[in-house]
Amino acid sequence: MNTQQQVFRQALIDMLPALRRYCRALTNDSHNADDLLQASVEKALARWQQYQPGTHFERWMYRLCRNHWIDTIRTQADNEEFEEETMSQINASDTEQQVISQMALQQVQAKISSLSEGLRMVLYLVAVEGCSYQEAADILEIPTGTVMSRLARARAQLIAAD
Repeated sequence: MNTQQQVFRQALIDMLPALRRYCRALTNDSHNADDLLQASVEKALARWQQYQPGTHFERWMYRLCRNHWIDTIRTQADNEEFEEETMSQINASDTEQQVISQMALQQVQAKISSLSEGLRMVLYLVAVEGCSYQEAADILEIPTGTVMSRLARARAQLIAAD
C-alpha cells in the first residue's frame, strides 16, 4: 500500500463519525444509516484514486454518500418508507433525569424528522457539522441562496412545531 493510499484511508477513518451522522440525517433511520455508511465507505475505498489530494476530502465523501443515497432511493421499486428508529428501552435503574433527557431527545428527533429531506440536510450540514453556507451549497450542489432559504425555513418550522 502506497503512502497516498494510507493517507486516504486515515482521512476516511477520521471522518467516519461525521459521515455516520450525515448518513443518519439522510436516512432518518439508524439501520439504514449503517447500511448507507458501509456502502459509501466501500465506494470510497474502491474509488480512492479518483480523489484529488489537496481538495476538500469531507465534501468529496459527503457528495459520494449523498449520490449513493439518491441512487438507492431511485432504485427502490415500491418507494417504501423506512421505519422510524426505535428508541432504546429505559431500564428501571435509570434516573428521572435520564428519562427526561430521553423524552427531550425523542421530541427533537421527531421535529427534525418531520422536516423535508432538503431542509433536514441543510440544517444538519450547517448546525451539526458546522459547514459554512458555501460549503453546504457545494456539498448539496445547490446555490448558496437556496441554503440560506432552506435553513431559515427549517428553523421556522422547528420553532412553529413547539
